[in-house]
Amino acid sequence: MTTIAALVEPPVLPTRSCVRASTPLDGVAPLNRRNFLSTAAAAVAVAPALPAFAESTLVTRQQAYTRYVPRIERGRDFWAGGLRKYIASSDWAAIKRELEPLGKNKGGAIPKFFGPMRLWASSFSGKTISDKTIAMEEAVEELSEAASSLQIAADGTVKDSGFLSFLGGKKAMDESQRTRLAQDAYKKGVLAFNKYIEIGNDGLGLSFAPIDTID
Repeated sequence: MTTIAALVEPPVLPTRSCVRASTPLDGVAPLNRRNFLSTAAAAVAVAPALPAFAESTLVTRQQAYTRYVPRIERGRDFWAGGLRKYIASSDWAAIKRELEPLGKNKGGAIPKFFGPMRLWASSFSGKTISDKTIAMEEAVEELSEAASSLQIAADGTVKDSGFLSFLGGKKAMDESQRTRLAQDAYKKGVLAFNKYIEIGNDGLGLSFAPIDTID
């Protein structure tokens, strides 16, 4: 995928394209300004950002596209491919590994795409936060919820709701529960990815290639 050379083009709604997963598997409260600034600040710790809410121009948008979109695409491809295979084979150890938090020379594939997704969303804002940025952020939050469900499935334990639940104990999930939870999380993640991408592609303009969705 490459940036088209033309620098001044009228915005268009790109034709929807997709990244196809192998086979199909048998969805957040609006962010206010305070919440958005908090999540954007957290993303800066993961990947260097453009100046916070700098005036959005074609040049700064191109810089953001080059820096963040390839990372978003790698995350999308992992979700549609590698993660789906891990779920199908109940490879809980692999899923846990890919959910490991980012740190020095470590971190799983899933935490790596949240920062770039938030920063690409922020590139559509200028001196004020745009509706487009907020809508894309909402999709990222939905994806984060899907990842949290995946973590529960991978850990294989839930809070005990029995007689001694006040002690804070946990009980093991049976295999069918784990698989069902992981599959539901996968589908929710696909919806969140596609929502994010479609909002980002809307009115992107001919200077940029639209991002493919997951089919």
